[in-house]
Amino acid sequence: MSHSFRSGFFEGVRRAAYNYMKLIRQRIHWLITPYHGSNRVSRWFRQHIENRPIQELVGIPLAGLAFMAAVIVPQTQAGFESTELYFNTPKTIMNAAVSDSRFQWPLASFGISQDFSGVHPGMDLTDPAGTPIHPVADGTVAYAGTILMGYGKHVIVKHNDTLESLYAHLSQIDVREGQTVTKDTELGAVGATGWATGNHLHLEIHVNGVATNPLEVLPELKAQN
Repeated sequence: MSHSFRSGFFEGVRRAAYNYMKLIRQRIHWLITPYHGSNRVSRWFRQHIENRPIQELVGIPLAGLAFMAAVIVPQTQAGFESTELYFNTPKTIMNAAVSDSRFQWPLASFGISQDFSGVHPGMDLTDPAGTPIHPVADGTVAYAGTILMGYGKHVIVKHNDTLESLYAHLSQIDVREGQTVTKDTELGAVGATGWATGNHLHLEIHVNGVATNPLEVLPELKAQN
């Protein structure tokens, strides 16, 4: 099999897989899109279960049904959205504005593959593997470690009593717990550890323990010319 034939074959497989995942994501999105104050899955369960006599509900795993409607379906959508990162990782398109602000973006230039939302409490910033990551502000490393799934290798920096930031899916960690860091400190590098389908940084900002859109805290972003 020639090199050109193999390249064409695998490109065809890649595009077919991407189109298939895109179709599934569209169906999932339709299911959980707000509809009369709820998503269609939750609405269906309420219509078919809420008004039924309790005797008819014996043996029905209500907790499991509620969990599926409220948690599994939204998380499934988030999973399919992140899958697009592997097939269609955007090129670097954003530049972080340079300013004297107390805050900064952890990467100077990056793409945005997924925004902040109710089922995704952060932003996914794409850059090549190994790109250095800096804290959004001065602070102290509250956690630096690894979990096999989820965040993978990640770091949490405590900036003050009300503000923390999290950096996930790192390929390496270059700080330790308790270390004082500045905006110039390299926390680690962009990677794809944990639940990730491509090289990116998952960034979260927590204010008083509540996940907050980084766009509301960090400096303005400008599209690259």
